[in-house]
Amino acid sequence: MNVLVTGATGKLGPHVVAALHARGVDVHATARDSRHAAEVLDPRTTFVAADFADTDVLAAELERADAVLLLTPHGPRMADTQCALIDLATKSRTRVVKVSGTSSGIRPDGPETCRQHHAAEQHLAQAEIPWAVVRPNAFMQTLLPAMAASIRDHGRISNPLGTAGLSLVDCADLGEAIATVLIDPAHQGCRHVLTGPTAPTFHEIAAAIAAETGKPVTVVDVTPSQAADAARARGLDAWEADHLQEMLALFAGGTAEDVTDDVRSLTGRAPRSVAEYIHEHRHLFVT
Repeated sequence: MNVLVTGATGKLGPHVVAALHARGVDVHATARDSRHAAEVLDPRTTFVAADFADTDVLAAELERADAVLLLTPHGPRMADTQCALIDLATKSRTRVVKVSGTSSGIRPDGPETCRQHHAAEQHLAQAEIPWAVVRPNAFMQTLLPAMAASIRDHGRISNPLGTAGLSLVDCADLGEAIATVLIDPAHQGCRHVLTGPTAPTFHEIAAAIAAETGKPVTVVDVTPSQAADAARARGLDAWEADHLQEMLALFAGGTAEDVTDDVRSLTGRAPRSVAEYIHEHRHLFVT
């Protein structure tokens, strides 16, 4: 079996690639930076120097692929980019597994990025090809290293979610689950919502870090707007900062607290907890 993985060198892609290789799959992966790809991807991977504007290269890869993982960076034109690749896959009759985002926000009136995911999902569902969608919740690999950096630098973390929890999920678990969906056409037409095993609050995450390191962690409550302003001050561009504020406001409403059993059903084991991630990556949290 041959699988094409787009967006292969981000936080999630390398885990999907590794899980596919573990299942004996021939993996082709697209990226621009060959040096970075060599650092993060399994060496058995066939590297394809391309981005989403290289339609001729993508079309040729799709012709040989049995399935493609549609994983793109978020941005103002994300839906256009994804729909264009879906159209290419439709011509080659290639099965598409699309990675979306936080399930509770994927609706016509959700945050902008979630609206774009909704539009691309609708386009995919209308395409005359086999498809599946995975909707992972917030990545541990995004939030927890950022918390670790704040603890190392300042001894504290900012909490923009109040008392709301967040069912963070480990990208390693996502890689295993998504690989299962990619190689098994029985998931045709399915939308899997992938979460961690619990939905801890920021205060509970801070307590888990303190328990692991033996050092207290101060939690400073802020608003989503204040968190976005702080990110702008650190150099985050306007679109990304607005995206951050919208998603934090969504999370603060408690809509990302749901926990599903989809990771377990796809992988055969429970997803890692936040405490397990902190233990496995203890070095990040210790100065």
